[in-house]
Amino acid sequence: MIPKVTYGSRVRGLLEYLWGPGKAEEHVDPHLVAGYDDVALLAPGRRERDGGGWSLEELAARLDAPQIAAGERGVRQYVWQCSLSLPAQEGQLDDATWSRIAGRFVTEMGFIGDADRAGCRWIAVRHGLSAKGNDHVHLVVTLATEDGAPVWLRQDKRRSQQVADLLEDEFGLGKWTPGRSGATKRPELNRPEVDRARRSGQAPDRELLRRQVRAALAGAGSEAEWVARMKGAGLLVAARTSAKDRDQVVGYAVALRPAGVGKPTWYAGRSLDGDLSLPQVRKRWPEAERPSAGRWKAADSAESSLCGEDRMAVWRSSAAALEAISGRLAGVAPESPQWPAVARASAELLARVAAATEPSGRGPVSRAANALARAAALPRRAPAPAASSVAGELGRVADALLVAGHARDGVEAAVLLAVVVQAARLVVALAELRAAQQQAHAAGAAAAAAAAHLMPLLQLGAQLVDQVHVPAQGGPPQRRVHPVPGPVRPRVDSSV
Repeated sequence: MIPKVTYGSRVRGLLEYLWGPGKAEEHVDPHLVAGYDDVALLAPGRRERDGGGWSLEELAARLDAPQIAAGERGVRQYVWQCSLSLPAQEGQLDDATWSRIAGRFVTEMGFIGDADRAGCRWIAVRHGLSAKGNDHVHLVVTLATEDGAPVWLRQDKRRSQQVADLLEDEFGLGKWTPGRSGATKRPELNRPEVDRARRSGQAPDRELLRRQVRAALAGAGSEAEWVARMKGAGLLVAARTSAKDRDQVVGYAVALRPAGVGKPTWYAGRSLDGDLSLPQVRKRWPEAERPSAGRWKAADSAESSLCGEDRMAVWRSSAAALEAISGRLAGVAPESPQWPAVARASAELLARVAAATEPSGRGPVSRAANALARAAALPRRAPAPAASSVAGELGRVADALLVAGHARDGVEAAVLLAVVVQAARLVVALAELRAAQQQAHAAGAAAAAAAAHLMPLLQLGAQLVDQVHVPAQGGPPQRRVHPVPGPVRPRVDSSV
């Protein structure tokens, strides 16, 4: 989703363009999809005379009213307009989806008021595809609050790209937003990948692999252990070696096991996400000896031998540990160097939970994991984050979840749901804490987007969590001493 911001000083002139024919006669069906008030009240009607044109006077007056109240204090270029556009290969969204996107966009941009500040007046206009076939919506905001206070913007174009980036994850769109400055790059999905995913009813292979590789990193203590975990999750893993030394691993690729006689589609680590390239992953273990190509090939995992009661005990202990960790977050100082590690560990834990509960890669936990992982990624040249006791505990919980594997029946699924709910509470606590600390950077915004995905799970799962008797207190599960379990085949319905 590509944002384009412009400024102006005449609301009426902009409305006449949006409800006019357009530069290439592409404005075939101009209509409101969202706004600061009920769309039915704001929408302009047709004139009975003058050729049946649009009556825009009342809408223009409504949008202009706060600026008139601001008077001489007002911003000179007070008409803020942003088009949100999808490439033609992404297809079209419906009005209801664009309405939700518009509402989330103006909220994340800070145009919606709160208890301390009145909001701005705004509308979202849709009128068909552009001349190049791009589905899009136009947002119009007047830069004065309802009480007549001027709104002065700083770095709003940069912020609009950050918000669009978050909403791509939140609404399951392709990654079209220009990359964040200095951040690792997430390659875009191509059209064939999107089409295959729609036919299969699953997330694109690249997204599934991205989440599984990240989940394998959760709690891993070494490169060899990470490789074994990827194989244990059922992934095909291949090492790329140096041309000068065939035993030196310099990169890797992964693939999902094909169905039937099909051939696997391989993806290099860096083509999944910039922070999953081998050099970036190796920053986690800077002093460790690098495993040879032979050790990469030989890395394997064994099936977990836990019985049902043991699995449920692990899940109960994990849920209790996550509850305790959520409480500890408040004790991390606002400017603590622990926060990058905490954000990354939270994203990896969420990827582990998503891999266990949403095999199709579609669902609220998967979307939340995508949103949190985007901002938790460190800049390309950043060193490994500082050590964090909270991040270490999150890693041990992820470690235990990997050992427990998947739920075998409805009773086990109910206990595993307790872990999902506590993970959701952790992310919500992280988002609320960073908001209270007024952290406007990407990690805080991504935590807020992830929390929005998980709120329905909290509402639906709270009663079931009480039924499975999650203990109120508990420490993090201890690191295992037995082998990594085999392929995890989730059985928990993503609709819970």
